[in-house]
Amino acid sequence: MKLVLACLFTLVVLEAYLAPFTKVEESFNLQATHDIIHQASHYDHLDFPGVVPRTFLGATILSLIGWPFIHFFPLSPIDEQVLVRIILSAGVVFSLGKFASGGVRSLFGPFTAQITIALLVCQFHLVFWASRTLPNMFALPWVMMGLSHWLISLSQTSGRTYHIEQMIRFLTFSGIIFRFEAGIMLVILVGTEWLCGSITLGNSFKQTIVTAIISLIISVPLDSFFWNEWVWPEGMVFYFNAILNKSSDWGTLPFHAYFLSFLPRLLLISYPLSIIGFFMDSRVRRMLSPMIVYILIFSCLPHKEWRFIIYTIPVFTAAAAASVSSVITAARRSQIQRVASVAIVLGALASFAISIIMFQISRLNYPGGEALYTLHEIENNTPYVSVHMDADTAMTGASLYGQSNPHWSYSKNESHSSEEDFLKAHYTHIITSTPEKFDKSIFEVIDQTYGLDKVSLKSISEYMKSLRSMDISPISFKMSPKLYTLKLIQPQNNLD
Repeated sequence: MKLVLACLFTLVVLEAYLAPFTKVEESFNLQATHDIIHQASHYDHLDFPGVVPRTFLGATILSLIGWPFIHFFPLSPIDEQVLVRIILSAGVVFSLGKFASGGVRSLFGPFTAQITIALLVCQFHLVFWASRTLPNMFALPWVMMGLSHWLISLSQTSGRTYHIEQMIRFLTFSGIIFRFEAGIMLVILVGTEWLCGSITLGNSFKQTIVTAIISLIISVPLDSFFWNEWVWPEGMVFYFNAILNKSSDWGTLPFHAYFLSFLPRLLLISYPLSIIGFFMDSRVRRMLSPMIVYILIFSCLPHKEWRFIIYTIPVFTAAAAASVSSVITAARRSQIQRVASVAIVLGALASFAISIIMFQISRLNYPGGEALYTLHEIENNTPYVSVHMDADTAMTGASLYGQSNPHWSYSKNESHSSEEDFLKAHYTHIITSTPEKFDKSIFEVIDQTYGLDKVSLKSISEYMKSLRSMDISPISFKMSPKLYTLKLIQPQNNLD
């Protein structure tokens, strides 16, 4: 178990290092860690609060753990960003280890527990996003700890109450503070266990209320301090998304999207294996049924995102691992099972290859971070630079950690509407996706940052040609300029 967990953590850290930049959906918690660690006089969220407030608890925990490393070891700002992400990923991987070694092992045995982690290594989304500061990733460790206790309770005939109560506490805490989806999962699991006669509703309600009160006592004062007003962030998120259904403004998908689009991409080879396990093993049916109900409920909401169902992915993976374990165990006495074992191994290798290709694609989507990093290299010997970053730059990786020169000035002011506004603000440099708005006689392009435009399969002739240059990838990436770094040609003349 330790070996496969080490492989998982190593892969997560490697991907965090090779793709250090972040996008807008990660920005709140990432910027918050920077402000807390460096004790900023003015916090970023006060200027860019987002649609709804978010909790600071996750960012505070990461900051407290990361602060000693950052203040006692010489790290570059971008290394600080990677460190914060690695700390988060350590919590995620630890919880996945507990889920496998505790819950899966107790229900299916140690071999299935090891296969569960091995199959997670072969997936893209969970590995890539484990270090990324989405609210869902802060919720995931608590949910996985709760699900671990739930699986342990399924394997026991006595002492189940303790583990179910622990599940209730973990999921309630996660739902109240980080993501309300955990609360929905809790309702489903409690309802399932009540129908099966494992718990009483009275005791479950008591555990939920007590944990909810403790969670609110933690969240409300902390978040009210940072937001400068009394607030329960996740309560507002629930009201905004579930009650007002405002999330639909970000796009809608059909009812079947989770089952026919998201799960196949999230699970890869584990998806068909989990379906096989569902029909072959009653324990898998008992484990997967609440997860299917959870996804069905979220399928009723018009707006759908993979991160809403990320908590179910390790459970589906455990179901797939149960199938693999059954096939491999039976392979000693059946030729068909031996063939099936080989097919599973090949499928897992194919999944891993696909996940690596998906990583290659994803790491090309952060031109904002690349542009800001390159500007510091270009103007390394310039004592003072005042740079403006447009919305596209800020949303694709230009975080506070990227603002690495304390003598420079950085701005994300969104009120500028004309070139004259930029000149009056005395910017020496501008990173923008719309260079055509600026006069070439006043601003010159000193750098172009490319981003991913299109992905396509190579033709046979193209692939054979690429093999000669040691390029084994069957995928072709078409890149195009996404951001342009402009420099004021004659600062003194234009600033007069």
